[in-house]
Amino acid sequence: MVPYDKEIEDRVLGGIIHHPEEIYTVRGFFEDLSVISQKKARVLWNKLLWMKRNSVPINLPSVCSQLTDKDTKQGCTAHYITGCTSKASLQGMIVHHASIIYEKYLLRKIIVEMDNLKNEALANNSDVYNNILKTHGLCSSLISARPSNKPDVEELITEAILELERNESKLLLTGYESIDRFAGGLTRGEITIIGGRPGHGKTTFLLNLLSSMLDQGYKVMLFNRELPNTEVIKKLICLESGKLSYGMMRKAIFSESEVKKLKEAKEKLVKKFNQDRFLMFDNLKNFSKSSAEVKKFKPDVIFDDYIQLIDAENSRIDRRLQLEGICNDYKWLAKESNAAVVLASQLNRQLEYRGTNVRPQLSDLAESGAIEQVAENVFFTYYDYKVNPLKGLGKDKLQIVASKVRYGDTGDVMLKFEGDKCKISEDYDGKVNHL
Repeated sequence: MVPYDKEIEDRVLGGIIHHPEEIYTVRGFFEDLSVISQKKARVLWNKLLWMKRNSVPINLPSVCSQLTDKDTKQGCTAHYITGCTSKASLQGMIVHHASIIYEKYLLRKIIVEMDNLKNEALANNSDVYNNILKTHGLCSSLISARPSNKPDVEELITEAILELERNESKLLLTGYESIDRFAGGLTRGEITIIGGRPGHGKTTFLLNLLSSMLDQGYKVMLFNRELPNTEVIKKLICLESGKLSYGMMRKAIFSESEVKKLKEAKEKLVKKFNQDRFLMFDNLKNFSKSSAEVKKFKPDVIFDDYIQLIDAENSRIDRRLQLEGICNDYKWLAKESNAAVVLASQLNRQLEYRGTNVRPQLSDLAESGAIEQVAENVFFTYYDYKVNPLKGLGKDKLQIVASKVRYGDTGDVMLKFEGDKCKISEDYDGKVNHL
């Protein structure tokens, strides 16, 4: 089988459409157009190069508008280009993926030269040694194909000092002082995991964080993998009104006074959750489509509820490896978009067999190794009333357990939980217990 990878070619071209400045960092790989195996991909590469040289803005609509009949006849259609952008390489991976394309090209050339070398040797041709040298050169090129991405240390130092001089911080406060005491808040470019068993307030806590981020003026994006958007809106209505019951909301039974409160809540939500500052999706199954929406909206904070329900694009590998790939992709996306990422995660069933010790811990994360290693923080929601309704902490108490805090202290904090109002607050003393 001839070595090539059409999908990676498409991903690189899609990545360049999202990040036109990267075109010159990968141009050296494609000096010979035969490096790109697909005709339609070669057409698109030439189109992007022409647009860049002629200062034509590069984005999805503008690229599609530049297509000619000749381009479309060669397969470079608007549909093809849209497909490239939907599965585009992240900015930090474009050069790496371009080098893979170049390696495939060198392998194709080596195969041809090896065939020639075999034929020359069998024919006892004196030119066989020239072919050996040529093949050796190709092999050397293949070994050194991947360029070094050495950072400019002086530039990094300068950038860090400028951030300090401007008093810029990558930290975003959660709205809960007791939680911010652990590590200062959420960090741009990093991932925070919220884990919990069903019914332990995981989604409610996530929505309370989301509401707080909007109150602080941040742009927020939410991916609902489990609940439909309409159910999430019902929870947000209860949270923002502070008066309406989620149980009544689900039954759609309201008194006249509750209808009035519902209208008041609607006005508040429409203003707070406007499309310039907030977007949510419940119909995006895989990561690449979600990533494309993030790149378009450019949020400060990304919430995903929950990560185990993201479809893997390679269904033939083990689920643990699939999830590890998704987590790593999210890590790159967080760094590239300079956003704080909050991922809700389901727990495995191990804690159900630990007797009385049912507080969650890191090993309880489903696919714990794959998730934990990319996370800056891991918080668990623990609703003791769900486990011990008669002798426990009480119906209105929710514990947040900080089991991993990369740049701070672990511990736990008690919050007030009003489940029917979808509200979690610091009405208690907010005392942090360090582990």
